[in-house]
Amino acid sequence: MRIIKTKKYTFEIPDTQIIKCKKGDLKLPVFSPILVPAEMIQANNYNPNHVDEQNMKTLEISIIKNGFTFAIITVWDEEIEKFVIVDGFHRNEILQKYLECEQIPIIVLEQTMAQRLAATVQFNRARGVHQVDLMGDLVKALFDQGQDDEEIAKQLGMDIEEVFRLKQVTGIAELFKNQTYSKSWEMVEVERND
Repeated sequence: MRIIKTKKYTFEIPDTQIIKCKKGDLKLPVFSPILVPAEMIQANNYNPNHVDEQNMKTLEISIIKNGFTFAIITVWDEEIEKFVIVDGFHRNEILQKYLECEQIPIIVLEQTMAQRLAATVQFNRARGVHQVDLMGDLVKALFDQGQDDEEIAKQLGMDIEEVFRLKQVTGIAELFKNQTYSKSWEMVEVERND
């Protein structure tokens, strides 16, 4: 069990259960949600997922009719002493803004900044549509965290060409330094036999 203490609160984060799978141990944070005061949750500043107003209304209806079935995925940020959202920004917004819940169910992961950036995209890509410019910003952020193109592609479920396109969207030439490029065509003299 992990203990997080602030001036106002103490949180007990349960140990994560594990099951054995053919590809190795699988962590089960789904079994470790906790309730925290809504004021202790902070949105991240890099979420590239956008949900339009109609879909937000649908999400609200779903939560009201089906209950809250997916806890907000967070990490603890020591500097600001808050739980920062990795996945669940829009669910959190529904709970806080529309339903005015005083407590929010969360799961707390232990991740580096690069891992949480990648996790946000992984969660979103599995079920949503991303805004291209914000995805480009995320690729840049991972690049700034020291990730190379292949690591970024692998973590975000992209091919290298998609990473390159998103780097172009950012308009920052530095992202392309030290890149090797193939020639798209080459001129060759050909003899004609007329």
